[in-house]
Amino acid sequence: MSDMVKISGEPQSVDALLESYAVGPGPVVRANFVTTLDGHATGGDGRSGSINSAADKQVFDLLRALADVVVVGAGTIRAEGYGRLRTEDPAMLELRRKAGRSDHPVLAVVTASGDLPEKVLEPDPDAGDLLVLCASAVSAELTERLGDTAVIACGADTVEATVAVEELHARGLIHVLTEGGPHLLGAWLQAGVVDELCLTVRPIIAGGTGPRIVEAPSGSELLARFDLQHALAWEGDLMLRYVAGRV
Repeated sequence: MSDMVKISGEPQSVDALLESYAVGPGPVVRANFVTTLDGHATGGDGRSGSINSAADKQVFDLLRALADVVVVGAGTIRAEGYGRLRTEDPAMLELRRKAGRSDHPVLAVVTASGDLPEKVLEPDPDAGDLLVLCASAVSAELTERLGDTAVIACGADTVEATVAVEELHARGLIHVLTEGGPHLLGAWLQAGVVDELCLTVRPIIAGGTGPRIVEAPSGSELLARFDLQHALAWEGDLMLRYVAGRV
């Protein structure tokens, strides 16, 4: 008989929520996504922010607070309007400081083409640093614009997931969080580098067409298997934490 996982109720404090998402000192790669009941990863405006909730936002903020670096594809950066990352919640800032992390997580943008949104290129002394994980074909141009410490070549014509994770870990960024998008998650699942998937299921039906949390590479079949570690029922949402299992 398989192990049963208890569904917990709404956490009453940051510490209680932390019990569900805490990580050890070793390296970990997490993915965090939200989905509707009918499998959509975004609302009609093409943004995940239009389908999330206050409860999901608290988990989102906590996962960022536990991360050294947040990895996002350049397309998602544009669609969601990302800038460099700031920890604005005092409780999350205290959590980072207690763990010996910098006040703000590093934002690592993944791009094979070198096409970066201007918003993330703008210096912000009150936000975290910027890294660019790119193909070596565009690394020289990006290095000229951003400096050699901000640019990491992770493959000839594409950004190889295994190389990207190794390079981040080599720089002391051992707690890695990716927020997408679907193509990036598909590639990282195929490469087998994702240790955990944190998924919020919203009790809404979006209808129509739209992206799922994963856009699998063509020709792929089963990308990964995950085992459920915990489940929270919170304000109608279901927050799930999965750990990588065996395919």
